[in-house]
Amino acid sequence: MRRELFWDRENDRVSPEVVIERAINWGGLDFIEEVQKRYGMDTFIHVLKHSRNLSKKAVNYWCMRLGIDRNSTMTFRVKRIWEPFR
Repeated sequence: MRRELFWDRENDRVSPEVVIERAINWGGLDFIEEVQKRYGMDTFIHVLKHSRNLSKKAVNYWCMRLGIDRNSTMTFRVKRIWEPFR
């Protein structure tokens, strides 16, 4: 696990969903590959589709790379009141 991505959490209190979210948003390809091996592609795709804490840019990239319709993700289905700057 990358300490720089989890500076605000205890190591034993990080759920797989949070690890995958942070890998998608801020991790490099090597960290994402490590996360995919650890948790599996099904879990990775589930978080990609159902998490509301992902940037549109990152979700769009991974949807194109994995052949998933981006409109099937929560990031693109739910209208946000406030859009984070990223």
